Order: sequence, then C-alpha cells, then structure tokens
Amino acid sequence: MGLNKLIKKLKQNLHKGKKSKHNISCERIDELLEKIKRKERKLQAMLAEEDDKSERKHLKLELKIASAEHRKGLKRRRELEKKCK
Repeated sequence: MGLNKLIKKLKQNLHKGKKSKHNISCERIDELLEKIKRKERKLQAMLAEEDDKSERKHLKLELKIASAEHRKGLKRRRELEKKCK
C-alpha cells in the first residue's frame, strides 16, 4: 500500500475519533500506524542503498513525510486513549 493511501486512511480514522458519536477502532488506528512505521523502515533501507543524488533526495522527502505523519498519528492516538477503552 502506498504512503499516500496509508496517510489518508489514518487521517480518516483519527477524524472519526474527534466526534464522540462515532465508534473508534483503536485497533485499526494501531494497524495503520504500524504500516506507516514499516514503510519508514523500508524507506530508510532504500535510502541507505541508493547512490543517485536525485533519488536520495526524493526518498528523504518521503521518509520525512512518513515520520511526521507517524508522530502526528501517535499523538492523536494517545489523546483517544480514553475513548478506546
């Protein structure tokens, strides 16, 4: 699954948690966060092996985006901790 698709799904699930009338699937949020984390690891491995300067720049940008989204998702997941139980 592509990074953009993972981020989109994560945002949808986190947005549902903002409203108390929606059921929150913390398991689904955790699953998406784990997928983004795996994507980060994959990008780091690809970056370590890449020699082309422009491709390295592209991979660094993707890695930076994935890391930011993962941090943002974790922060929001902690805020939803009370609603998940």
